[in-house]
Amino acid sequence: MSSNSVDIVFKPILQCHVPQIKTNFPEMLPMYRIILSPLYLFCSLIFVLNLFVLPADAVDPEKASDESIPTQEQIQILAATSAEDFSFEDTYQIELNLDTPVDIEMIAAEGETISVTLEKQTQATKTARDALIRSYLENISLTGTQDSGTLQLKVGLPEADTTDEKPDPFPSIRDLHTTLQGQLQLKCTIKTPPDVSVKIQAKTGDIHLKRIRGKIEITTETGNVLLDETLGNYNVTVKKGRIDGKILLTHGQNKLETQDGSIGLTILDPVAAPMDVTAQGGDIQLKLPEIYAIDAQLESEKQQIVINLPAQIDNDTSLTIINDGGPLFRLKATKAISLLPSSPNDKNTSADTGSDPFEDATQPVPEIADPPVVDGNLLEIVWQKAAVLSPFQNADGDGEPQNPTETLLMWDAKNLYIGVKAYVAKSQLPHISQTQHDSPIWEDECIEILIDPNLQTDIYYHFVINPIGAFFDQKVNVPGEPNFRFAPHDVQLASDRRPMQTAFSADSKWNSNAKVATQINTAFWSVEIAIPREMLEKSSKSNAQNKSAFENRWLFNIHRKTYSSIGNTEDLLLKSLKDILAPTTQREYSYWLPIYDNKHPWWPHAPHQYMGILSERYAPAMGVLEFVKAPLTSPETFASEEKLRITAIEIEGNTSIPTAIIQQHLPIQPEDIITGSQLSWLIAELRDHDWFQDVRLETRQGHPAPGDPEVFPVVSVHIRVTEAPVVFAQLVRIDGNRSFPTHFIKEWFQLKAGYLAVEAARRKQQLIADFYSNRGYEFATATQRFVNGALEFTINEGKLHEIRFIGNARISRTELLSALDLKTEDSSSGRNSETADIYHHTLGQSKVNRMDKELRENSEHFKSIKNWRVQREGGKNIMIVEIEEQPLAKPGGFPILQFNRVHGLMLGAGGTLATRLTGKEQVFGSISYGFSSKIWNYHAGLEKGFFKRQPLKLGASFYKLTDVSSNIYLHHGDATLSAVYYGAAFQDYYERWGSQGWVIYAPTEWSFLRLEFTGEKHNNLSKSTDWSYLNRNRIKRGNSRIDRGQLINLALVFAFDTRDHRSAVTRDFHTLFFANERTRRGWRAQFAAEMTGQRFGGDYDFNFYRFEIARYTPLFGSHNLNVRVAGDFSDTPLPRQRLLHLGGGATVRGYDFNRFAGDNRLLLNLEYRFIQETIRRAPDFTLGWSLSCFFDAGSIWWHNDAPFANFETFTERIKTAIGVGCSVFIDPFGSMAPWSAGIEVAEPLDSSFSLKNPGIILRLDRIF
Repeated sequence: MSSNSVDIVFKPILQCHVPQIKTNFPEMLPMYRIILSPLYLFCSLIFVLNLFVLPADAVDPEKASDESIPTQEQIQILAATSAEDFSFEDTYQIELNLDTPVDIEMIAAEGETISVTLEKQTQATKTARDALIRSYLENISLTGTQDSGTLQLKVGLPEADTTDEKPDPFPSIRDLHTTLQGQLQLKCTIKTPPDVSVKIQAKTGDIHLKRIRGKIEITTETGNVLLDETLGNYNVTVKKGRIDGKILLTHGQNKLETQDGSIGLTILDPVAAPMDVTAQGGDIQLKLPEIYAIDAQLESEKQQIVINLPAQIDNDTSLTIINDGGPLFRLKATKAISLLPSSPNDKNTSADTGSDPFEDATQPVPEIADPPVVDGNLLEIVWQKAAVLSPFQNADGDGEPQNPTETLLMWDAKNLYIGVKAYVAKSQLPHISQTQHDSPIWEDECIEILIDPNLQTDIYYHFVINPIGAFFDQKVNVPGEPNFRFAPHDVQLASDRRPMQTAFSADSKWNSNAKVATQINTAFWSVEIAIPREMLEKSSKSNAQNKSAFENRWLFNIHRKTYSSIGNTEDLLLKSLKDILAPTTQREYSYWLPIYDNKHPWWPHAPHQYMGILSERYAPAMGVLEFVKAPLTSPETFASEEKLRITAIEIEGNTSIPTAIIQQHLPIQPEDIITGSQLSWLIAELRDHDWFQDVRLETRQGHPAPGDPEVFPVVSVHIRVTEAPVVFAQLVRIDGNRSFPTHFIKEWFQLKAGYLAVEAARRKQQLIADFYSNRGYEFATATQRFVNGALEFTINEGKLHEIRFIGNARISRTELLSALDLKTEDSSSGRNSETADIYHHTLGQSKVNRMDKELRENSEHFKSIKNWRVQREGGKNIMIVEIEEQPLAKPGGFPILQFNRVHGLMLGAGGTLATRLTGKEQVFGSISYGFSSKIWNYHAGLEKGFFKRQPLKLGASFYKLTDVSSNIYLHHGDATLSAVYYGAAFQDYYERWGSQGWVIYAPTEWSFLRLEFTGEKHNNLSKSTDWSYLNRNRIKRGNSRIDRGQLINLALVFAFDTRDHRSAVTRDFHTLFFANERTRRGWRAQFAAEMTGQRFGGDYDFNFYRFEIARYTPLFGSHNLNVRVAGDFSDTPLPRQRLLHLGGGATVRGYDFNRFAGDNRLLLNLEYRFIQETIRRAPDFTLGWSLSCFFDAGSIWWHNDAPFANFETFTERIKTAIGVGCSVFIDPFGSMAPWSAGIEVAEPLDSSFSLKNPGIILRLDRIF
């Protein structure tokens, strides 16, 4: 097996020459070694880590020179190819059993070798993940085994390998499978000598066999099968897809079946053999030689059978005998069955010859001389000449929708004209809410159009129109998976809100300059659109070989989103009953060319598999339009259709509408030349008109006037109408509308003076009321009446009469009303009716949001707005707002479970009680007991909050606690784990008891300034136990002595945290910002100054200053560079319990814990980190893992030392270490911090440096 490979070539960017420079390099060499060696090792670790995490690829420079520079609109494709050759000797059958979606092409070729090529490609993500995807492609395997004359071929996807010999190259193999699902494209091309049998079992993909001679067995679930000049017996079964081809038969039974699709076959020679052909859900078309002799058993569910061969029906057997009969053909189809003679060009013609690849697969569109008037009215004679598309089908291709749609197409040199009639049931109202250009029209009932004028590119154009002519257009650069931005509103609310990786890319700023008009009638709404061809037909390089095939042909599809509601009724009780007994809305998705997608039927942009000359296209499902200049007339029907000259048009039966008015609306006039088909079309259009309940037409033979040449027969047209109830409106008046201008409402709903059907007026009134409701005017109503020759529409846009608050006990109604600031109408007196706010949902939501913000800032009793709604009750419009207040008391608790050599097992509990008796206060306390030391610890205090906008807290506490003789703490879990299991004595302890008071100013949740005053006594503690789980007989070291005495100090602390993922730890009831495994960016810092003794008294006298700054920086993808700098400084020697230490898992890893001590310290931690996360649902949590390499450096010295006397002295004091680590973590979405576990391996960079015995650190959190 061979695979594509690439070479990496490095070229110098700049070369320069410099004169020789004298230096004292030999003298500085030791210093350079001290500085550069750790950095060199750290950079080496980063490089090694990237070898496993981020493999890189480069482009072959020879190939790169031949490729054009990609533009922004080009799609980057990752591709790989595998190939293998097998001997054809003693091979009689080729078998493929594929569970992976693969397109298969098997081509007959000369020679004695079977060549198999597997092409693999997917779209690049343009991230660091592309390297992993490329490796994934290269590891997709193609294997073949030859046994007993059969060559078995298989395609295998990479699997995770956890053996020690072969590390797993794909750590996220399941995630990668999911990512590439639907994007991975595989094509298997097999070139073999022709005389071989074929057996294929496939799951998804197209299958193409060319000039194969042998038994052919194919079973596939989804995909099309193309048989190109194949010879043999056939057993082909397709669950979903087409079967097409040009075949030759040998003696024996044949079976071809598709369970969801059509079959089109051409039999190339007169040899007949028994055949069973079944096309469920589609058509069967067989082209046979003219002398082909068969017995045909034909079964069409729709009784559509076309036979254009010499045939007769046997009355006894009901068989169709063709050319005196022969082998039995059983043909069964849901739709039409056609038996047609094959043309001479069909015989011995390969699919790749110069024949028209779109033969029998195009929809002709006629050219017109005179363009229509784009006004939404399709009652123009020019539309009778348009091409009529076949009826729409449901999205899955299974049947026709309940609401039919008619589509008409025609063109001229400037425009493509599209006319649509979308029928709506009488009890339904089309959903209308959008009015602006490029607004989300797809949330309404709408027509969507896809047009691709250039079949050699993947760019196409998308248009959306709703019933009032609101229009959206965009240029689609890349089709792809469903984008929920374009989903209907209720689908968006019900969808999973997880982020989706979709390749769909479009430019909605593109403007087509199309002219659009619509009309709304009682039974349908119509669309008339003229799309300028110059906006679509951009100049592009054409493939000369395919130029003739693509010329004057566009790809096209049209889709209707039916979104309707039950018609309004003035009987509110009846309407409420309808709401209860049946859903008020109905959705239906139909297409001219179905997309066969039940999961997302509203999404027309999913890529579709094309065949033949378009097989390389990456585009949604579209049919082919062919622009023709000849009129669309069927030779059998219209070749001899007689033309008539109209001498007069007479209207009968009209009682309300004058004859002259009706004649003005007719598309034909006296002296016009028309045909009988045009008169039939006219009758159908008039019957759809709102004015008439019934229309009948007859023609009467006339005589030409003396002297007129008798070119066409002369007729008079008599139209008898039965009128619907009609009124004449001298004017249309609209009252009560404050939110939408009158001229817009008239334009949207075509309200103008003239004759108007009563039912049409009622329909417009319902649509106006429904429009207001769809725009969020929940209390809006609309009525209409005819008064003194005027048609009046009265709109009540709806106002609130009352606002109710529930759940508020301590917040007054006056305060709530002031925060809501929503004016209501006094329904009892009618006062303030003009100043009251017109209520709509957007206004209500904005007012509630403002209320929530204002109460959070100004009311200490307010917690949240739990819910709000509006309802109609007792003839009043009422808003109800549910308030949640802060509880008077909020308890909280936590356990205390620790183990150390001083107290042994320590158990206890603590808790807080937050109250609002005097505003905002918190009482806290804890108590614990050491079972070995027999010592009690306790802590109790009170903290009171003041002010809402500038929060200030005052607190005081008293305590008796056990503390650690180091200001760098191990996590309690780490310390307890080490002591219990290993008997480690990392930390020293002392006892302190006293009291503390503090003032805290917290401008934000994640920053604070704290001033605290402490008075306490320090005393020694002794070891009380040597027990540990793993080292029970090990004698632990004693607890170090301290300098006993009284400490009185004043401390000022400032801290802030801007990280994307934060954590906080509570120590002695003070909040400290802590490390978080998921942090990727941001800052965390703390600065403090302490003044001990001096004027305050006590036994200790020193000033202490400390800082810690951590920065988290994302590099690219999942790669991060993190750094922490910390310093601690004292102006006098520190007491032993306050000494600083260096070494161990919290400072410089690789050294023993607290190996070095002093009064001053500097610390640097540098970490390169790779982190991956997976979000899980139900329950919500995040799983993650990380890899890291790190470099630690620190220096510690005593008060009397002079560390900065010279550079050499300073560098000698620096302790450095390097290492690597990994961790796993889980983060439940909530208030808890992530749970993590990790292991790190570190080695100090000193004279004892050796990788044979590194230090191993187990930890339950990250170091910073």
